[in-house]
Amino acid sequence: MPQLPSRRSAFTLVELLVVIAIIGILVGLLLPAVQAAREAARRMSCQNNLKQLALGLHNYESTFKVLPSGYLHKPGPRGTAMEPANHMGLAWGAAMLPQLEQSQVAILFDYNRPMWVPENLDAREKPLEVFLCPSDTYSADAFVIRDDTSNPVERYAAASYAANWGPADASTNLDDTPTASRGVFYRNSRTRVSAIIDGLSNTLAFGERHNGPIPMSQTTAGGHSAFENVWSAAIRDTDELDDDHGHMVLFETQFRPNQKDGDDKGLAAPHVGLCQFALCDGSVRAITEHIDADLYDALATRHGNEVVEDY
Repeated sequence: MPQLPSRRSAFTLVELLVVIAIIGILVGLLLPAVQAAREAARRMSCQNNLKQLALGLHNYESTFKVLPSGYLHKPGPRGTAMEPANHMGLAWGAAMLPQLEQSQVAILFDYNRPMWVPENLDAREKPLEVFLCPSDTYSADAFVIRDDTSNPVERYAAASYAANWGPADASTNLDDTPTASRGVFYRNSRTRVSAIIDGLSNTLAFGERHNGPIPMSQTTAGGHSAFENVWSAAIRDTDELDDDHGHMVLFETQFRPNQKDGDDKGLAAPHVGLCQFALCDGSVRAITEHIDADLYDALATRHGNEVVEDY
């Protein structure tokens, strides 16, 4: 008796297209969840960095009985063309290196010379993970350039965190009036914990700032278009010798985090809708970009006697 040929089972074209469509829908549903989980992990790592900075701050204070200076300033040789230029520049981040288990980088600095001299090149160009938020794609492996005419180019490893200078306005701010600070860190500051009478838990120490574009509602001509945030020093431009550029390591609260049409002295975090801060008591808090402006200023003062509400 002749055998009939066996039938081979297979997907039809329609069935295959349906399966592909289902897989595409599932991937579309899962991808945002995966991205959200990854961002949550990066935020936790950023929180840990801020916690380490806060612990380093307290260890520094335990050793020296004062908090580190926002940055150090010393004029150049009197009567010379370089007199207006800051011949120090060392910032809070570099000062705290031993307390952050970065002694191998600290010994590379010549602390008695300007940060911009070639002898400090190896140290100032070191990218350090403790100063970099994992969500900050603008600052990883990036540099802030201060002199592109020198050989080698004078540049500084970028960072994701800045220290609190305090409230400001158009005439009183960390660049124009560097010592008129109501915050914790400023030019040649030596703030004692006892001077923070508003309470350590009510006073900002460090906040997030990436090195990406300054948020603007429209393109404007002139001025800085991107932030200049580093961990090691505040450094002059070669064509602006008398400008400390304190905004390289400090922030002020004239503009709220991520606020549009601000300037390079504010904060901008790589997280959606919020910015993370370390407070002077060592705690880490996330603050929404819609925080009340007066409350934000109150958190930035060290002795403002304000009543700080929940935020």
